[in-house]
Amino acid sequence: MHIIVERIHVFPRAAVLAACCFFNLVSGAAASGYEFDGIGAKAVARGGAVIADAADWTAIYWNPAALSDVKSREAGLEIRAGYSYSKDGDSFTIPLGGGTTYGPFDKDRAHAGFVIGSLGAVVPLDARSAIAVGAYTPLLQGADFRDTAPGDLLVTALDYSGSVAVGVANVSYSRKLTEKFSAGIGVDVIYGSLSSDSTIGWSATAGLVSAALAPVAGKDQTNKKEADGYGIEGVAGVTWQHNDEWRFGAVARSGARVPLKGAEKVYLDGAFQQKSDFTLPVHHPATTGIGAAWQVRKDLKLTCDFAQTWWKAFSNALTYEDPGGLLNDSTKTYHWKNSYKFRFGALKRVDERTEVSAGYAYDTPAIDGDSIDFSTAIDVPMHRFSAALTHDWSPLEATIGALAGAGRRTAHGVDYSLKGWYVIGEARYRF
Repeated sequence: MHIIVERIHVFPRAAVLAACCFFNLVSGAAASGYEFDGIGAKAVARGGAVIADAADWTAIYWNPAALSDVKSREAGLEIRAGYSYSKDGDSFTIPLGGGTTYGPFDKDRAHAGFVIGSLGAVVPLDARSAIAVGAYTPLLQGADFRDTAPGDLLVTALDYSGSVAVGVANVSYSRKLTEKFSAGIGVDVIYGSLSSDSTIGWSATAGLVSAALAPVAGKDQTNKKEADGYGIEGVAGVTWQHNDEWRFGAVARSGARVPLKGAEKVYLDGAFQQKSDFTLPVHHPATTGIGAAWQVRKDLKLTCDFAQTWWKAFSNALTYEDPGGLLNDSTKTYHWKNSYKFRFGALKRVDERTEVSAGYAYDTPAIDGDSIDFSTAIDVPMHRFSAALTHDWSPLEATIGALAGAGRRTAHGVDYSLKGWYVIGEARYRF
């Protein structure tokens, strides 16, 4: 998920639209996309390298084919809470076209806390098949930006707050087709929502910069935006038990078109000016992944995954039903790249009831180098390290773990960085 500033190519009319709501919150996803770490404390602690080895309720996310290996009914609940810190060396900079930019603000750091979770249940239908349901929140994020620009000819201040949420509900089915080969399918119902409230203070001299800004010069312009929508994607996976030591898996998600529909209102010095419904067609990206699990010895298992998120179709195009004035349509300006994720994990059994897990994951960025906005800092090459402890009080099993990550990149001489952490807990009950 990225919080995106609309790129401006025509000044000043388009700048009036974009500057008044600097942020355009959009939801994108992952299987790996959203660069989401996945679900389940034990799985996440192994770096998420479980495409070939997710034989529990979390297989609704990792690989539905693994559900047929679940031997008893079980339900699980996972919660994580943490903090992220980002830095954008350019703060808010808007490309104006022709290689020129406009950046009146100096604030270059942001931080945010979050709490997200997931839950699910698996019911074996017989010795060879199972059905499962579950729900998870790959994204639940807020953003706040407040800064002043004393002496600027165009603006004096910006006060922005916004939030975006993505929820997924899943139903999956898996069956062993042979003693070694299993296949699974699933359906994801995706819900996305966004809201933002931004106020920009226009300088009294804004009209001198352009006649188009004369009506707002010296005034505070507030934009309020709300939207939500649904989409459906398919999920399919397979697993292959090569022998007692080696197991392989593959999974694919179709992606989905999630049209977010809502309304935006504009105010000048608190007085209502304009309203229009709008549509933002979010392209939830398709994802693919393969994995392998190696049972080194009875008490030690090593796993690795490779996953890809197909971001190229992602768009920020927005269409108003009643365009004009301060609300104008925007066309696609993103040229994102497909991203890759490499995951590695280890699971060590300490005794009959206790296990420890550890993992590492590396993501490549998706945003193109010409996308300039405060959220670009979020999309950096990321290194993530994780670990957890699991204890079984049968029929209850509990896992507690933690993850920390960091990354940075440089684009056009500007440094962007992100770091963060969270603690994660999971309870699984067999019945």
